[in-house]
Amino acid sequence: MNDDIKYPELFQGYFDHRGPFTENLEAIYECAVVIPIYHIDEMFNEQAIFDVQRMNKIADDPACKAESAQLSARLMERDLHIFTYFHFIAAQQYVLHELKNLYRDFYELEQTLKQFEAKGFDVSKARGTDLVKRKKALLDFQARLCDRQFA
Repeated sequence: MNDDIKYPELFQGYFDHRGPFTENLEAIYECAVVIPIYHIDEMFNEQAIFDVQRMNKIADDPACKAESAQLSARLMERDLHIFTYFHFIAAQQYVLHELKNLYRDFYELEQTLKQFEAKGFDVSKARGTDLVKRKKALLDFQARLCDRQFA
């Protein structure tokens, strides 16, 4: 992460080493917005931060493969709940289109960088600058949604 970039405190460091949920965005966007089942305090708590830190610590350790898979699944489920929560709040505030655009913007650059990496290009600078800026714009927007909501 670029040391100059600070993500909103609301997320308690959760996204310092984790990207926003971007799995099957278009398929999800074809469905109706759903009511979240968790409150924001339940999504960004000590357990969530511990899980992210633990995952980063053991991600490449073959001896921890089972634990890593379990943590990955738990974090992916949490990521989906976070995604659902903010989409619901954005829909309530009539800014869902803006949030979707920010997600798409982040996702498209992320996918483009993955394609270049697969071809052997070094995209570390773009990941550290452009992708981080898009991630920050998305997270800042989500944090502002909570400022206008009883989060």
